[in-house]
Amino acid sequence: MKIPTLKSSLSLVALAIASSIIAFPSSNSAQAQIQKGFRCDDSATIPTTMYHNSQGGKEPWIKWISEHFSNSSWTPLSRCQAVSKRLEEYRLNGKLKYVTLGTQNNQQVICVASRDNGPCEGVVYTLRPGQDAVAALNNLFAWGSGQQNLDSNYESSTEVPYINVEKRLMQAESN
Repeated sequence: MKIPTLKSSLSLVALAIASSIIAFPSSNSAQAQIQKGFRCDDSATIPTTMYHNSQGGKEPWIKWISEHFSNSSWTPLSRCQAVSKRLEEYRLNGKLKYVTLGTQNNQQVICVASRDNGPCEGVVYTLRPGQDAVAALNNLFAWGSGQQNLDSNYESSTEVPYINVEKRLMQAESN
């Protein structure tokens, strides 16, 4: 019968420790990766699409107040969850540079574009029939509500506004 040598026993212990470090990365780095991005925060009375930056800070982007689509099962909470998920997918895929207006299925939508004056590349959400689309877009973001200085190319009533959200995301990361 062979007795394991001290050297082979230490090798097995070192291998087990190395395997556990690889399998379970430090919680701080995992948390930082999980924290960054868009999520729906339903901890307050108004569901809110929040952006969480890599430093752990968070900023409200869209407050979901309207009950207009609730009859079709799109409650403020379900819209918050769906739109937050879409915004995060668009951010990860590099499409979330500008937010603008478009049409899908004969309905006005707020959508994303990867360049100024570019085509809609993904729907953020559908507007109510008859809703003033330009006003809805300009009042969309909680961080821009009531501000006249949103970073937009909108200069006249004949132009479709393109709001630069990429710049806002970069600012959120530096705060």
